[in-house]
Amino acid sequence: MRTLAASLIVLLLSVPVWARGRGRSLLVANASSQAIQNERANEYNLSRMRNAAMIQQFHQAGYLVAVPPDTPSYYLHDIPAAYRYLRPWTKLFLDRLSREYYASFGQRLRVTSLVRTVSSQLRLARYDPNAADATGPSRSAHLTGAALDISKRFMSYRGELWMRRVLFGLKQAGYLYAIEEFEEPDFHIMVYPTYRAYVATLTAHSSGRKQMGARISPAADTSRRERVEQR
Repeated sequence: MRTLAASLIVLLLSVPVWARGRGRSLLVANASSQAIQNERANEYNLSRMRNAAMIQQFHQAGYLVAVPPDTPSYYLHDIPAAYRYLRPWTKLFLDRLSREYYASFGQRLRVTSLVRTVSSQLRLARYDPNAADATGPSRSAHLTGAALDISKRFMSYRGELWMRRVLFGLKQAGYLYAIEEFEEPDFHIMVYPTYRAYVATLTAHSSGRKQMGARISPAADTSRRERVEQR
């Protein structure tokens, strides 16, 4: 299968030289970062999790998938069992990214946040002044289950640089929205449902080459839609 790094070569070649040469400036947040993520959540009809019971309902319906706490390529740090869930395409992203990172650096990714609920976001805001809102147009993307945080703690300089460039390439291509946080040393990433079709297309191309030129058709995004929660 084509690796994540290989599939990003074309994307990265389209990135301006000045951007490729910089590090910490690639994923800086701005005043519109939260609004952009909420606009995308609304565009893809992603509900926000109100409480732990809603997480379980969405898991049973297939809208959220469980994330194991310990794998060969990543591990969850300080995430309660009730919140170890992600959207299927975000879990796919985590699996692929972590395997490629481990293959490149021999180190597992440290994941510090997955899905959150309105109540857990409110609790977070009590002691973290940088936490996003729990309601309204600037509410946290973690409420959708499509976002995760990957810690920079214990990452090497080369590992951080690799993460910035990979995330920037996928962000520029429109498959996710990524921010590098500095108060909390994390990469915050919201993955869009179109990422699943992107991976399917890569797989189709790989299979086509193995079949000696078999025709390849674009993969359709078959992700299920759900009604946006009205507030």
